[in-house]
Amino acid sequence: MTELQNLKDLYGQLKEGAFISDELAGRLSPPLLLYPTTRWKEAAVRVLLVGQETLGWDFSDGSYFKWPYSEISSFKDFLTVENSVDAMMHGYKVFEFSRYQPDNYRSPFWRAYRQIRRNFDPEVDGLETAVLWTNLFRMSIDGGSVVNNGTEEEIKSLQLATAGLLKSEIEILKPNVVLFFTGPNYNDTLYKEFEGIKLLNFMGHDPSRTAWLEHRHLPNVSLRTYHPEYLNRGNWELVDNIEQAIIARIS
Repeated sequence: MTELQNLKDLYGQLKEGAFISDELAGRLSPPLLLYPTTRWKEAAVRVLLVGQETLGWDFSDGSYFKWPYSEISSFKDFLTVENSVDAMMHGYKVFEFSRYQPDNYRSPFWRAYRQIRRNFDPEVDGLETAVLWTNLFRMSIDGGSVVNNGTEEEIKSLQLATAGLLKSEIEILKPNVVLFFTGPNYNDTLYKEFEGIKLLNFMGHDPSRTAWLEHRHLPNVSLRTYHPEYLNRGNWELVDNIEQAIIARIS
């Protein structure tokens, strides 16, 4: 089967197997579901960037895109709308890496995304790319951070609902590089998803913050560091160093 069909099947399993209370499902955003483009399929080097959680992720008729599905504004909607997997994969496409959202486009995360992407695509904008994006948590809570807004029980519920999802996506998509912009507050979830992961030295940084990663479900070039929001506070040179190190490793 194709990458696209394998992902659809995987996301269908997420929809059928996510046991989340109605109350929490109503507070969660819809899930971020990837869509592999033609360029991704054909590229010699493919990079997957992993953020923390998606903020403001909901879809209805918008000003810059056509939405041919029912409105999906929560995980509860995702569970009840019949064709919600196709809808959310369509949402990934029309979002186009924040291209049409000026404030979000200028945010540290998307600046870092484009800085990495410039090494692999002719253009830093557009849907056709060899640099895809996903998140460690697929849903946000109350429109914001899972770690800050969720109780311990709610966080565990999300971890359980999406356990193995990222590993399966990596197995299907086969990126050459995986870069986590997740920060130390998300280490617990990262370590649960990749049990037994090894943290290897990166330029003398504290490995609990920034490190090369070694795990059987990750490609050889995998690295974890702070979220760009933090790096934007006087530490942006780390993005430059990571960019250069990745290029050196795959060359």
